[in-house]
Amino acid sequence: MTEVNDDTYMAIQASRPSADVALARDVSEIFDHMLGDGRSVIDPSATIWTAEAGAELRARVGDDPIHGKSMGQWDKLDIQLSGAKRETVLLAAELVFLREFVLSNSRPETRLTNLKQVLANLDSPVTIPDKMLEWTARPAGRAGLKGSQGYYGGLWLHLTWAATFMIHWNSLGEDERIIARNSPWELQRVMLESGKDRSDIRNVLQFLACPDTFEAISSAEKKKKIRKALADRVGGATGDGPDAIDRDLFNIRAVLAEEISGEFTFWAPGIREVWDPPAPTADPEWTDEPRSRRYWMYSPGRQASKWDEFSSNELMAIGWDELGDPTEYESQEAIRQILAGDGSGSSAKHDALAVWQFQQEMRIGDIVYAKRGRQEIVGRGEVTSDARYEPDRESYRHVRSVNWTHKGSWPLSDSAPLKTLTDISDKRDEIDRLEALFTDGLPAEAPSTTEPLPTYTREDFLEDVYISDSDYDRLRSLLLRKKNIILAGPPGVGKTFAARRLAHSIMGERDNDRIQMVQFHQSYSYEDFIMGYRPTEQGGFVLDEGPFYQFCEEARADDPSRPYFFIIDEINRGNISKIFGELLMLIEADKRGRKLRLLYKKEDFTVPPNVHIIGMMNTADRSLAVIDYALRRRFGFFTMTPAFDSEGFKAWKESVGSPALDVLVETVVKLNSEIGADPGLGPGFKIGHSYLIKPQPSNVDDEDWLFSVVVDELIPLLEEYWFDEDAKANEWANALRSALT
Repeated sequence: MTEVNDDTYMAIQASRPSADVALARDVSEIFDHMLGDGRSVIDPSATIWTAEAGAELRARVGDDPIHGKSMGQWDKLDIQLSGAKRETVLLAAELVFLREFVLSNSRPETRLTNLKQVLANLDSPVTIPDKMLEWTARPAGRAGLKGSQGYYGGLWLHLTWAATFMIHWNSLGEDERIIARNSPWELQRVMLESGKDRSDIRNVLQFLACPDTFEAISSAEKKKKIRKALADRVGGATGDGPDAIDRDLFNIRAVLAEEISGEFTFWAPGIREVWDPPAPTADPEWTDEPRSRRYWMYSPGRQASKWDEFSSNELMAIGWDELGDPTEYESQEAIRQILAGDGSGSSAKHDALAVWQFQQEMRIGDIVYAKRGRQEIVGRGEVTSDARYEPDRESYRHVRSVNWTHKGSWPLSDSAPLKTLTDISDKRDEIDRLEALFTDGLPAEAPSTTEPLPTYTREDFLEDVYISDSDYDRLRSLLLRKKNIILAGPPGVGKTFAARRLAHSIMGERDNDRIQMVQFHQSYSYEDFIMGYRPTEQGGFVLDEGPFYQFCEEARADDPSRPYFFIIDEINRGNISKIFGELLMLIEADKRGRKLRLLYKKEDFTVPPNVHIIGMMNTADRSLAVIDYALRRRFGFFTMTPAFDSEGFKAWKESVGSPALDVLVETVVKLNSEIGADPGLGPGFKIGHSYLIKPQPSNVDDEDWLFSVVVDELIPLLEEYWFDEDAKANEWANALRSALT
């Protein structure tokens, strides 16, 4: 159906966002030169779109990459372009311009800064043409496409692919080039045949070159998702290659254009829901507990400059108005990229968090404390509305309604956070002190929930955790018999994930009130865990009960038939004898209920029989000593291994339907074989399957998420494993990166 009649073609073009098409038309001159006479737009006297310039750019950037995080990608490019020919630098500059120009979530000053930084590598300065300055000045949010994390971080890969394409383009005969210049599908074919594909930059360039044919979408995964969901509208998919997907999208647009009046994108209401349904609401258990009231520290303008306005109008508001409507951003990272402007991740983190929490995490009923500076509270209020964007306000356009129950001035004994908005919900002591200012000295009531508890069965556990039926039965029996177990295994096998679910499966319900979790470390002590003296603000000391003591008392007060579970992360990081003290004997299964005098208190204490301890141990941590015999004797050990071959993981992987994930899994399985066979590492250092399972719900794009896992987690882990074998670490790092391209 790709060959359409004139009426259908006109309907398709009328359906394309005119701003996107105009954006591509603006830079058509660059493509005329790229595919024609090869001249530079920045310096018309130079011919840059040549095989020679492409070869030097590829040699400097692609053949000699600079890995590591010691410097940003733009600084790396400066090093790579140092001493390059003028034509090569200009080629890199115009490619960078095209790469940045198309992004809707890129600020004008960022585009110009990046262009100037590349041009600074010229041996003699050049003046950027007025028309290019005008193109660069397009405000953020107007037309174009949104770049992903992988797109932002893929500068050297983009330049390498584009340079390779130019080498291939210049190797073609003139007749073949004429055909490609006049046929979008032939141009795409040439691009695909130029070498190893880098889909995001190819998608960008083919859109800018042929906006009447290709969608303004850089992500190959998103194109696949859209085509998969809407292929039935055109009689099914015609193939799995990128060319087939783009042809199917063209035909899908033709069908939709007959049904939808006016311009639309695949993100339009009524279309997006088909291929990108809303993420499911988070299950209360998987967020640890049902969402209770939260407490926030908030600055109504610098030094509370907006407090009079906000308090009198019963509202709270924050700035960062350049973002526009925050509902258009799918993630905190997307907000940060706009605020930081450079995609490097080095700034605007706290600002982006404030906007995201104000928009997404704050809820009706939450408590807000308004502050002036760091030493004064000027108000307390309760949130009474969802977030809204008010574009007609002069400033501070991100707004919520608040019932300000208290207004005045109250001094703070401790300094308040510097940030505009801070979630202090976990700081119970601080909340008690704040509430005491408004409640005649009485502390705040602990937030609680009364939601009915959902059931959780053996079958639920086996569906969530990728182990066999027999292994679950053995694990459950071991915990009930020994009372104390340790889940041991390499990173990413789901030890923490499994521990809480194991507890719930034995309870038969998701009761988080009967679970407590702590993490051991080298400085953790008996005083932290059981009880000890703590200094007070008055200069004295008070006997403070630790989490295990309190947990045992809670379990003792309940029905003995109701099991309680105390979970200890990184249990082998602590000195067990030092932490448990005299209770090391009482936790043994046959010593439960036996009394023993405590060190700091004249009290006979017992560990109740309904208390079960689940410890987690990372077998790949080089910093840990051999497990203490006392620990090994009192705990049952259960080893967890990567579950890539389990039926559950295979079924999940198939349901995801991501070719990139499939290739990455194959690569990690091969990598695990290498790790397991390494005498300096072994099976305890293998990479677990949970690294590749994206948490749900999530608004992060699949490609972005996998890219981050590889670059920010797996590759640093390999660098730590093979710290003295750089060649092997780099070999597998490149293999992991290649799995995503």
